[in-house]
Amino acid sequence: MTEQQVKYSLQTNKLQLNFWDKVSHFGIVVFLLFIPLLFVFFHIKDSLNGAPKPIKEGEIYFLIVPTLLAILFYKLQSDRLKFKEVITTLPRQHLNTIIEKVSAELKWYPEEINKNVIIAKTHPSFFSGSWGEQITIIFDTNRVLVNSICDPDKKSSIVSMGRNKKNENKLIKEIETASC
Repeated sequence: MTEQQVKYSLQTNKLQLNFWDKVSHFGIVVFLLFIPLLFVFFHIKDSLNGAPKPIKEGEIYFLIVPTLLAILFYKLQSDRLKFKEVITTLPRQHLNTIIEKVSAELKWYPEEINKNVIIAKTHPSFFSGSWGEQITIIFDTNRVLVNSICDPDKKSSIVSMGRNKKNENKLIKEIETASC
């Protein structure tokens, strides 16, 4: 994660993804819009060729239903990029100890560790219900931002069978417990 992405993530409280990670994360939206876009394209093409065809009653559903689903999934996937915030005054070393404990328990494997950010990934088994998750932890003054999404480097997935919530909630609970 670049410094610019970290800075923007801190300002917006949303995980910033690179282009290909966005394509993977929002792939379902593109997939759902494919049919309506083709539908519109062919009707425009026919109109430009001088042979416009009327839209039949049943065809409108091929335009409306996937578009509404795409909007719904865009909102859902966009909301998944929001960070959960934990207010804490714990020193970074103590936070590192907590993160190491949780990562051992939930089988996180570190991908990137620097002064502002830790990115870890999971590599679950085939029958786990998930291709894997990407856990992002950003450190700021007196707060920690936590996010877990389906791993954008693996097959596109819109469900993690509760594993993203488990990753976030376990770490937040441990930090809050240690902060008391």
